[in-house]
Amino acid sequence: MTDVELHGKTIRQGERVLLILSAANRDPRQFSDPDTFDITRDPNPHVAFGGGIHHCLGANLARLEGQEAFRAITQRFAPFRVATERLEYQTLLSLRGLKALWVSWS
Repeated sequence: MTDVELHGKTIRQGERVLLILSAANRDPRQFSDPDTFDITRDPNPHVAFGGGIHHCLGANLARLEGQEAFRAITQRFAPFRVATERLEYQTLLSLRGLKALWVSWS
């Protein structure tokens, strides 16, 4: 409807804006060292399941399924470690994911 200034940038009336939600989980203003995967990060204000009235109805089920999957993996297989120093990510616009995650059992 009108020009808007946001964080020192002007969005002009009529301009298109592309919102990339996955980038929010890597915001250095919210996460220290945002490019490092840290499953123990606390607090972890990620927006993977949305928020507010748009919070995913299946979020609790997804968390429970993840917990059970990781429990089964760790009980079934010997301890493992990531077998590479350098992780390669997909170059997708709306999703950040690894091309591969090589592990080794010791």
